[in-house]
Amino acid sequence: MTEKRGPYRRTAERRREILDAAAAVFAESGYRAGSLKDIAARVSLDPSSLLHHFGSKRALLEAVLADKIDRDATALHWDDRVPPEQYPAALLRLAERNAGNPGGIGLYSVLAAESITTEHPDSFRDRHAQTREAFTEGFAAMADAGLLREGVDPASAAASLFALWDGAQTHWLIDPDAVDVVALLRAHLRLLTTVSL
Repeated sequence: MTEKRGPYRRTAERRREILDAAAAVFAESGYRAGSLKDIAARVSLDPSSLLHHFGSKRALLEAVLADKIDRDATALHWDDRVPPEQYPAALLRLAERNAGNPGGIGLYSVLAAESITTEHPDSFRDRHAQTREAFTEGFAAMADAGLLREGVDPASAAASLFALWDGAQTHWLIDPDAVDVVALLRAHLRLLTTVSL
């Protein structure tokens, strides 16, 4: 692939700077209180220039969320074809990656709390539902392969793992030394599956 040069490269670098600044502001202040002015100041732009790149504050939030998903998938070499027997290990790798990115977890936690309000964009709630559905599909594939423990329902496994993960990450943000998110998830996955972890 040819490396981008000139104005195209500068535009890509500027978008990267804006996404990083927006993620930091949304993590610190939330979506509602985090302003385009605050984001623009971090990258030495005026707010109208942000809109040139992303169109709206909502579009910027959606780009920040999509960027995290893309970066995680790239770093973990993770796509939709994770074999059922490797699915629990892939989840644990994601949790380990998250542990090295407290800012990203802070962003997620703030947006999750804000998403229960009517003023919050639906995009985060939609992504929440998509994640739960993806977990359900992963556990369903494990069930089809005979890798779930007897009586474990894929949808319930997905919901319980998602709830534990969210709650554990929030506790970890508050008191990192008291909570080991990866260890908690590993123990829970051992209860749900027959895969060695």
